[in-house]
Amino acid sequence: MELQSWVLYHLVAATDCNQMMASAASPGGVYQGGNGTSNSRTRDFGLRAQKKILGRVVASGAGRSLFIDDATTSLLDNLTKLMERVAKTHPNIDKKQPEKVLKNIVKLSIKIGLLHRNNKLGPDDNKKISEIRTNLRATAMSVVSFHELDFSFDRLFLTKSLDRTRSAIQDLIKYHLTDKSQERCDQIFNFLTNPDFLDAIFHQGSEHNANLGLLVADINKALDAGHL
Repeated sequence: MELQSWVLYHLVAATDCNQMMASAASPGGVYQGGNGTSNSRTRDFGLRAQKKILGRVVASGAGRSLFIDDATTSLLDNLTKLMERVAKTHPNIDKKQPEKVLKNIVKLSIKIGLLHRNNKLGPDDNKKISEIRTNLRATAMSVVSFHELDFSFDRLFLTKSLDRTRSAIQDLIKYHLTDKSQERCDQIFNFLTNPDFLDAIFHQGSEHNANLGLLVADINKALDAGHL
């Protein structure tokens, strides 16, 4: 399975430079800027990040870019809606953080994808990649289980699972990306492991249960398709 299949839920896939630029400019995509209707901020952030990185890629002669597939767009959009609704109703959670989490997931994933496509990841990195895949799948399955089985939520268990994923990603990127990328990784997982956030979405009778269900449905699809 390619790197894109597991890293942060299959965030990136291949396309050529012209296709990406046409997609970013076209009003017929999932996201429409200006006076159009915004159906997916995930795709919008992805396209803007791609355009910013594209100049550096083309300048280096690579000539390849990345895009976010529809299945992952749905997963990330449902995650963002869940984070936003919890932040809106919880006084201890910064309402600006969900959007930052989304942006950082997209940026970090594109950069890891570029490392892979430009053969910057060595043999030792393959072991780290395998570890990330294993941790991501275990975390995803835990989220599904806690949602589907009443009174099964174990915050400490899920937090440790998320932190193992964080550590594995940090171990992969620390020799390849800047401190800023490591900070982005920490920001993502600091939010996802926030006890207030986890308790809000998993406690019995949570008002966020419907939104969590949409996210779990996307996770199940990713698991069934072998993307996790």
